[in-house]
Amino acid sequence: MYAGVVHTTTQLAGAAMEAGSPAARVAHAALFERVVERIHRYFKRLAGQDADDCLQKTLLLLEESLRSRVYDPQRSFNAWMWLKAHTVWAQLCRERERRPTPLPEVDVASPRPDPALTREQQLDAATVLAAIRARLGPETHEAFVLYYEGGLTQAEVSETLGRDRKTIRKRIEEAHALIDELLGGR
Repeated sequence: MYAGVVHTTTQLAGAAMEAGSPAARVAHAALFERVVERIHRYFKRLAGQDADDCLQKTLLLLEESLRSRVYDPQRSFNAWMWLKAHTVWAQLCRERERRPTPLPEVDVASPRPDPALTREQQLDAATVLAAIRARLGPETHEAFVLYYEGGLTQAEVSETLGRDRKTIRKRIEEAHALIDELLGGR
C-alpha cells in the first residue's frame, strides 16, 4: 500500500523515481517489498544455494535502473524486473561455465505410464511445459511461463511479447485446455 491506494508495480516504480520526496521513499519501499519475494522464489528454483546472491544482484540492478533513470516508467516494471533477473541468472550460468539448459524434450504423445502413479503424478512441470511448446508453439509457451512463473499480468505479458491482450488470453486458455487433455479430460 502506498498513500492508502494499491498501485501497480509500474506506478510504484515511477513514483520511486521522483528523487528526494518522502512519497518517493515510501513508493520505493513498497515497490521492493512487493517484488523481493517473487524474485527470491524464482532464484531458489533456478540457482539453489546461490539464490540469495542472485537476489541481491538483481535488486542492485533494479535500484540502479531507478536511480539512474534507465528504467522508463511508461513500460512494465514487472517485465523490466524479469529481464534483469534473467540477466543475473545468465551471468551466474556463465560464471559456472555452463549455459542455461532448455527444458528436456519429452515425448508426451506416448508416455510410458507407471501404473502405480496417478496421471497427475506422471505429468511433472517439465513434461507439461514441453507439451505446451511442442503442440502449441513457442509463443504460447512463453506467454504461459511469463504469466504463471514470471507473475506478470496478461496485460504485461501482452506488452512484453508485443501481442494484444486478447491473443495472450487465448494462448493461456489453449495451454489450460492442453493441460486438461493431458490429465485425461478433467
